[in-house]
Amino acid sequence: PALVGLSGALLAMPMAALIWPGRPRLQSLAAWMLFSIAFWAFWTTAVMFDLLVALCAEIALLGLLLAWRRSPLWGWILTGIGIGLGILAKGPVIFVYVLPALLLAPLWMKEQRPASWLAWYGGGGMAILLGAAIGLGWALPAAAAGGEDYANHILWGQTAGRVVESFAHRRPFWWYLPLLPLLLFPWSLWPPLWRGVMDRWREGWDSGERLTLFSAFAALGVFSLISGKQVHYLLPIFPLLALYAARALIVTGSAPLRSWFYLVPGVPLLLIGGLVLVAPGSGLLEGRAIWSDLLSPWNGALIVIVMGLALLLARRLPATHWPGMASLLFLGACLVGLVGEVTRYYEVNAMGEAIGKLQREGRPVAVFGKYHGEFNFVGRLQQPVQEIEFAQFDRWLASHPDGQIVILTRQPPTADEAGVRYWQHYRTTYMELRDAASWTPDKAEADF
Repeated sequence: PALVGLSGALLAMPMAALIWPGRPRLQSLAAWMLFSIAFWAFWTTAVMFDLLVALCAEIALLGLLLAWRRSPLWGWILTGIGIGLGILAKGPVIFVYVLPALLLAPLWMKEQRPASWLAWYGGGGMAILLGAAIGLGWALPAAAAGGEDYANHILWGQTAGRVVESFAHRRPFWWYLPLLPLLLFPWSLWPPLWRGVMDRWREGWDSGERLTLFSAFAALGVFSLISGKQVHYLLPIFPLLALYAARALIVTGSAPLRSWFYLVPGVPLLLIGGLVLVAPGSGLLEGRAIWSDLLSPWNGALIVIVMGLALLLARRLPATHWPGMASLLFLGACLVGLVGEVTRYYEVNAMGEAIGKLQREGRPVAVFGKYHGEFNFVGRLQQPVQEIEFAQFDRWLASHPDGQIVILTRQPPTADEAGVRYWQHYRTTYMELRDAASWTPDKAEADF
């Protein structure tokens, strides 16, 4: 994800070079703004489809820009490749991010229009066919091999099923609009950017501004109409918004700001650091989690406080760079200082390794309650981990008298408790790996 996020930011540079040739400063600014949007930077730390889809959409749009400015043949081939990779990444949703720029070309192109719109749309159609061929080259054999239910899921349920009547994340059509300013933090709060936006509005948008805005808000409109909504669905429109913002900000350049404005992100970070410093011993976290009294206030708090001080000192940076640096310092402080301190109580690496060792010894292992595959990768497991419900436990134990079972419990194991092979803090509970024969199941624990 980090490499994908960085590649997506760097890819904004050739996109800006094709949209606004002769403006090299705008190219680097667009890449910097995209990477330093807190929402974009945050997803470089998470394993999700959407950042990869964003990169594929950029590849497709870069091809479209190449077809517009320089070479139609190679441009449409690159567009087809981007569409195909996007289909492999997350299915036909890639068209939502690419088709507006293709279909709305007569609205955003103010200069260097194609000699024939038939050739433009014909080239776009061939790119779509190439992308579909790349995607179907996997999807059709996979559907044939996976059976009818699997085919229905990958060809219909995961795409059209979300559009017609979402099976998850149903939200009202306006849900994205109030979130956009927050998702575009910190640039959405930057006064020079808004001055540039107003200046460009009065002067009139050029082709690049029309392209970025029309494409981004067309995709936003489509996702607003779809019943299933998640904030990360919007990640692929962020390169377009960053390109537009860079064009607007470069108008105002390094306009001076009131000195108090630089305190806005730094002071809250210092306050957060102080709160983290006193919270573990103050009782504020009591009852929140069983491991709250184990947190070290110094590890997280010092990082946050140092980052806050760095923000106050970074005010000497140019106005085009300071918000991005503030964003990355703020996010880094939170991820390393706060999240990093807590996530060790959510890791299952050691438990996965213990399960893998037992499986290699030929011992069957089951999970009591719900299992979401969390040990498969970290334990390099070669055998499935069975999911056991309360009513199945006695029958499973009779068939596997030497079996091992993973349970979640709110009671910590005692030092001399028999049958416990390994235990750890996990989320708000304790996780144990133990001999199944040494344990009496509790129906309530199956619901964890």
